[in-house]
Amino acid sequence: MTFRLSQSCSLIIAILCIGLLSCDNETPTLVVLGDSFTAGYGAVIPREDDREKSVPAFLQSKINIPIINAGVSGDTTAQGLERVASDVLPYNPRIVIIELGANDLFKNVPYAATQENLQKIIDMVNDNKRKIFLVKFYTEPIAREMLSFFNIVNYDDQTSVINQYENLFNTLASSNKVELINDIWSGVWGIHMSDHIHPNENGYKIMADNYFNAIQPYLKRNRLLVK
Repeated sequence: MTFRLSQSCSLIIAILCIGLLSCDNETPTLVVLGDSFTAGYGAVIPREDDREKSVPAFLQSKINIPIINAGVSGDTTAQGLERVASDVLPYNPRIVIIELGANDLFKNVPYAATQENLQKIIDMVNDNKRKIFLVKFYTEPIAREMLSFFNIVNYDDQTSVINQYENLFNTLASSNKVELINDIWSGVWGIHMSDHIHPNENGYKIMADNYFNAIQPYLKRNRLLVK
């Protein structure tokens, strides 16, 4: 009886250990939570998403963990926030890239609301273990062109808007210790475009390289690069 009990205890311990090991060794994932710039809008067919020609798809060839494309065209930060529980957390990601805010600009969402939504997204995602990257969807020259498309053409007015967004992103990055991806448009804007705002297939491929250059140091340190 004692022998059988010992065997049973040993079996239970073994099962628990296997379970713990399997949890520790779960395949890490990377989730990109974003809008049309993540969904691959206009990559091949105008006004249509193409996830196979998107930034996450092109990134996948460089990274040896699964990448989840959680991009939805047209999403604001508020809509992205609504999707965190369904589109990000179930994957228990090792890395989360947050690419949102452009549609807030285009839809004239108040800066305070945009910052609050992004902060809530970071709070939901941050478990003190995940690596979080926050994407600035613009550079200053590109922001001025974007604003001109929406009839904000006065230089000082544009500067005011840009300064607000600069403060927003820098504050979020510093207060949460998340890493900013500062320039996703290098080599893309005005060259490889499907319309006045969105890249084409080649543009998304170059944009993926820009993402990769920003996150590569973390990937290298953690042996997450394709060999």
